[in-house]
Amino acid sequence: MLFTLMIFVSFVAISQGYMIDGQVKDSKNGYATLRTYFRDGNEQLDSVAIEEDGKFYFRGQIKDPIPALLTINGKKSCRLYLSPGDNVKIQLVPNNDKKTKIKGSSLTDEWYSVVSPRNKEDYEVHLSRLENWVINNPEHIFSPDIIATYLSYKWNYTELTRTLNTLKEESLNTYHYKHLREREALMTQLKIGGKAPNLTSKTEDNKTVKLTDEVRKHDYTLLEFWASWSVKSREQNPELIKIYDKYKKRGFEIIGFSLDEDKNKWTQTIKEDKLPWIQLCDFKKWASPAVQTYMIKEVPSNVLIDRNGKILAFNLSTEELEIKLKELTAASGFTITGTLEGIKEGKISLELLLENGQKELIKSKIVNGIFEIIGQVDKTCMATLSLPSSIGEISFFMGNDQIQITGNSNDLNKVKVQGSSSNDEFLQIANRCNNQKNPMQCLMNYVMDNRTSMYSPFIITSYLAPYLKTSELREIYETLDGDAKTMYQYTLLGQHILELDKEEQTGEKVKNFTLNNTNSQPISLMDIAQKNKYTLIHFWASWDNKSVMQIKDLRQLYKRFRKDGLEIVSVSLDDSKMAWVNVVKEQQMNWINLSDLKRWSSVIVKLFDLSYIPQNILIDSKGNIVGKNMNVKELTERLGLIFAR
Repeated sequence: MLFTLMIFVSFVAISQGYMIDGQVKDSKNGYATLRTYFRDGNEQLDSVAIEEDGKFYFRGQIKDPIPALLTINGKKSCRLYLSPGDNVKIQLVPNNDKKTKIKGSSLTDEWYSVVSPRNKEDYEVHLSRLENWVINNPEHIFSPDIIATYLSYKWNYTELTRTLNTLKEESLNTYHYKHLREREALMTQLKIGGKAPNLTSKTEDNKTVKLTDEVRKHDYTLLEFWASWSVKSREQNPELIKIYDKYKKRGFEIIGFSLDEDKNKWTQTIKEDKLPWIQLCDFKKWASPAVQTYMIKEVPSNVLIDRNGKILAFNLSTEELEIKLKELTAASGFTITGTLEGIKEGKISLELLLENGQKELIKSKIVNGIFEIIGQVDKTCMATLSLPSSIGEISFFMGNDQIQITGNSNDLNKVKVQGSSSNDEFLQIANRCNNQKNPMQCLMNYVMDNRTSMYSPFIITSYLAPYLKTSELREIYETLDGDAKTMYQYTLLGQHILELDKEEQTGEKVKNFTLNNTNSQPISLMDIAQKNKYTLIHFWASWDNKSVMQIKDLRQLYKRFRKDGLEIVSVSLDDSKMAWVNVVKEQQMNWINLSDLKRWSSVIVKLFDLSYIPQNILIDSKGNIVGKNMNVKELTERLGLIFAR
């Protein structure tokens, strides 16, 4: 009796086990891994070494049919369905799934007969057939597996829930059914209007970043899943950068999460593509917790999140993202759109003149006369739009408005700026005064009656300053208050008064001199000065790199103020006429150029006590020194005030 019982127990144990005997063709080493998926939702992972002859073996105990995945050296090889008592024989050919042979598992044969593509059916037809199979076989243990493996990634919450609710009987008691219900629960969050799950990861320099912390800092955040090895990711990066640059000033941010495994490739790609936003990676590829939490099935993928962590959209193309951001940020920033006839293409720039003398430059492109600039300002300010090829500038007051600029680039005086209430208000003031018998007195009256107006500092600097004594200018400046003190021109006006004070205190006259020009003709400094409102004496040399580098900026200065009455006299400390003349021609120094070709032995060195170059002196028509050794930016601002109309 005891013997009989032992035989019975042994028989039961064998009937509940499975055996896998495998062989990898032309393989002499490595490892095989078998991942089995049990009905209680747990997994088991077994690994064995591949023997010299390419053979490997697995043995295990199971009570019910279950799915399994066999991998060789970490690469997916084949899917199995194991039943109690199965004796499975597998022959594998690396990198050739079609030649893989599996015998001894009827359920595995049935699985492949169901899921394998038929004849020449394309991808979408294949998925549609599998979806129909699930609908017609709701009780089959394959149905949850087919949903998880082939269909769920493209379904939303409603589609997944509706299909899961049709399953019944044996299919409900499977590993994949339990995990699909978990996915369903997570998808209640991962929907538009849901709360974006948090994730924590490391930056390039190993700093820990929490998504929730970053999201709170910005109005809108795009969580972008990508990878250096993804061609689509790399192709869309340039467009993402354009959108980022365009909407960053409106509270938009991007956080990149990479599915890379190689840190060097990841960081190198960030540098090559010049990605300016926060980059995160945990080097776990598809096994990353972040990837699984957000159910990422392909890259690039993205999630748009607001400041409160609410999900606004999934997987927007760059075109859809820009449309969405334009809609979301319309009330929080400005948009300037323009159509200017006479311009084919080029670069334009918008210079915002901000509080405390600060400036901000936003660059864009104009194609066939059409352009768009998007940004945000804290308060109303003055702005200058510079057109390509030095066509000219358009200045206007603006806040966070929707502004349209139309007209012809050949006649900027007739260009219309519409949509800015602050600019319309200023134009009303200007037009009213222009229609008076004494426009300047009208503007003065406005300033005296409106000491807190944002327009007053601009009116003073652009119209009144040249006609007022320093004491009068200072008196008006000191009475300005409120919005007037927040304007860029208020700071500029204060700086101008300080410079005027310095001039009145010194009263220094320039020392006259006569030197030859490039044609060996003698030229007197004062003869030149008396013919112009202001003259900039520029000390330099062709052999001095710093001097030569500054000439480009001087050309722009000369081009801007020449018509107003500025002349430049460049005095060279060269000793080679050929070198001097060549640089004058190469650098297009189309103003007066003088030298005695004696280098540091020049009379100029002693006359002006020169110890270094470049240097400069700005004088008026009477030879009074107005300023010394100002950089080009300071010169531009100073001359802008001096020549103000």
